[in-house]
Amino acid sequence: MTNGTWNWDPNSFLDDFPIEDTPGVKLLLSSAGVLIAGRGESINKVLNSDQHSLGECINTLFPETTGNSGLQEAHAKAMEGDLQSCRLRVGGRDIAWELTSVNTKRGREVLALAIALTDIQPQKMDPTTGIPTRRVVIAQAEETFNRNPNAQWAVLRLKIVGMRRINQALGQDMGDHALYQAVGRIARSLAEGECVGRVGGNEFILIIHYISDDHTVERMQAMDRLFDDPLKVGVLHFMLRLNAGIARSPEDGSTVRDLERRATIALERTRRSGSNCSFFSLTLEDHVLAYSWVPAEAQRALRECEFQLYYQPVVDTRTGETVSMEALIRWQHPWRKLILPGHFIPVIEEMQLIVSLDLWVLERASHEAMSMGKPVAVNITANTIAAPDFLEKLDQVLIRSGLPPSWLTLELTERVFSSPELMLEPLKAVHERGVQIAADDFGVGYSSLSYLWQYPLDKLKLDGSFIRAAALDLRAKNLVTGLVPLTSTLGITLIAECVETKDERIWLHEAGVFLQQGYYFARPAPFS
Repeated sequence: MTNGTWNWDPNSFLDDFPIEDTPGVKLLLSSAGVLIAGRGESINKVLNSDQHSLGECINTLFPETTGNSGLQEAHAKAMEGDLQSCRLRVGGRDIAWELTSVNTKRGREVLALAIALTDIQPQKMDPTTGIPTRRVVIAQAEETFNRNPNAQWAVLRLKIVGMRRINQALGQDMGDHALYQAVGRIARSLAEGECVGRVGGNEFILIIHYISDDHTVERMQAMDRLFDDPLKVGVLHFMLRLNAGIARSPEDGSTVRDLERRATIALERTRRSGSNCSFFSLTLEDHVLAYSWVPAEAQRALRECEFQLYYQPVVDTRTGETVSMEALIRWQHPWRKLILPGHFIPVIEEMQLIVSLDLWVLERASHEAMSMGKPVAVNITANTIAAPDFLEKLDQVLIRSGLPPSWLTLELTERVFSSPELMLEPLKAVHERGVQIAADDFGVGYSSLSYLWQYPLDKLKLDGSFIRAAALDLRAKNLVTGLVPLTSTLGITLIAECVETKDERIWLHEAGVFLQQGYYFARPAPFS
């Protein structure tokens, strides 16, 4: 591979993507879905025996003549850079497909794995709970959906929370007995035509009638209240709760499997948010799909300089002068185009790649600030501040760039300030070097006045949502007005960010907030 492009040799190319021990067919397809090369188990073992050549099979599976819109759609999405998985009935067999786009010297192409699923008949009833298995429920639901295409349904991925405590305290056998009781409560609450099936462990799939989001939440809460009475297992009593992810038909998907997958995505949001149910949204799916490509491609993007910095000015409204710039990262992906940080920063943080990215931003922004002749602010995460060699890296950046320490501001979110036992000493050391420290997004989340005196802060940035709330709520506006003398007394500079309208600029200026930043003044733009 040279510069991220595969040397064109179908045989060696396919060798780089082993099927390992899974019998299947490995295919390389053009952007139009035409077969270029293939390898793997003989295709006539996977599909009907009357299809003898690989080429014939691909002609059957791919172009428009097949009418197989599901596979064509997956191929098109894979060309856009998203990993695609689907299961389709082809040639009398269930085939699991996985498609991903790759670079070759011929351009963008798609690597596909086609895996024949087993012929063994699945178990129809779950032996532990006595309810149908997931496969049976999905098959029944598909028939119901087909018979009533205009009916509305909600698919829930349900988790019974608290089962682990029972298994740990009493063992698996008693845990199975408890699960049987718990599922009985849920099953008895279902209306005619609705069904529940076990996915595995303490997770289940429910198909229920959909009337509205509010009605579905009420149903979910009613099921959860079934567990207000403790579950008796032996001589002990246990409290259980229900969590759910919800996808709606046809709004969130046209097939039961799509709805189940999206309900599973919503269940993960429920787990993270601490609520008991969440609805699917495309934003959630975008975040989940990002996990399939961001970690590996971010490392490549750093090597190949795909990240770039945009800058937004901070303006003094008394003079109209730009007093500093904030550096904002963007990802200029080769085929996904410009990607904003909200789509990749959370994934990079969770995958522990954020320190490398933060240091790259710090280095680039410091050099470009010298070229612009303006002070610069850089967003830094808690992981980077806590890194053992961060202060050493910071010193090296200042020396290499020649940037005066007072021209550099590190902008930190409230998560940094929530851990004084970890963050206080490093931030004091940063401040002693003359580097400025700003608290970003003040006014949202759990912003606390305590860190105004506890930490060595130089600047406080008011969040845009707080500014817009203050325009509508007198108490919020009075709070902003009250912050002006407070921060002045503490020697902290107050900055309003995300200022978007003339009215916001005027009332903030009249309140004494003279340093402002936002679309009203200028949109972020690359340094040139």
